[in-house]
Amino acid sequence: MVLEFLKTRKKVSVGIISPYKARVYEIQQKVKLYISVSDSHFSVSVRSVDGFQGGEEDIIILSTVRSNGSGKVGFLSNRQRTNVALTQAKYGPWKLGNAATLINSNSVWRELVLDGKERDCFHNADEDNKLDLAIEDVILELELDESQSQFKKLTLVEKSLIASNFSR
Repeated sequence: MVLEFLKTRKKVSVGIISPYKARVYEIQQKVKLYISVSDSHFSVSVRSVDGFQGGEEDIIILSTVRSNGSGKVGFLSNRQRTNVALTQAKYGPWKLGNAATLINSNSVWRELVLDGKERDCFHNADEDNKLDLAIEDVILELELDESQSQFKKLTLVEKSLIASNFSR
């Protein structure tokens, strides 16, 4: 999708959403290292769920943050917050998180992961070679101990249920 925008010379806007202020700050610091403010064809905005309310970007990447066996997803258990987070993308949201945690949450996140799997829009970092390599690069770059990293448990679900499904 990004390549399509670059070919047409349209500016691509990417929004990264995280439910926690501390995580938003950390992501903002990392993005500053890689994105030039003067790039006229690409912009990245990193904000909390509440910070994106009323906004819209071409692509939204939602970091669900949580990774635990109990299925506790914190702020994202709130349907309204989830609705805001997932409806800010013009062309489709991408959700990044731990599938087991999201499925065990018994919330709309369970439905989102299962829907992504059913429509073949679900990617497991351990099984997707390109995603796995990208995660390994991040682990090396950040000098993380791979055995302690939760990155390997990440999954990506793209373009799932539309907002109207949240009214159930």
